[in-house]
Amino acid sequence: MPWKRKWQKNTSNFTEKDIKTESKKANSKAKDYLKDKNKLKNLIEEAEEKAELKKGKKGFVQETWTSLKAMFELVKSYIKGDYRNIPYGSLVIIVGAILYFVMPADAIPDFLVGLGFTDDAAVIGFALKKVKDDVDKFLEWKEAQERE
Repeated sequence: MPWKRKWQKNTSNFTEKDIKTESKKANSKAKDYLKDKNKLKNLIEEAEEKAELKKGKKGFVQETWTSLKAMFELVKSYIKGDYRNIPYGSLVIIVGAILYFVMPADAIPDFLVGLGFTDDAAVIGFALKKVKDDVDKFLEWKEAQERE
């Protein structure tokens, strides 16, 4: 089957350059979502549903779930206006990673069991490396809010 060989090639050659390219595409779309609160809210709801369904499935590791959950919480707090202490560029990267996670037709389709989330995890990990300090600040803020 020619399609199978194509996907095998894609999965084995998913490089850092591919991750950057996919992230850049998603980030450009993220800017549109940040202009529309309802669109952004719907994206987060869709992403949370997908993450909940995929949690514990092969290829979807706990670390990815934890990172996504923190990103979801940050964006929800941003939408509500509760948390605004984040640079716009970091917000674009976070929303871009969430968008990529939700996209059904990304570099490695999610239906490929055991492989379909490797690109999602890579893009999420790449995004988190770039915005880790901002996510950590948010988590500290959130923890302080919960103590009050």
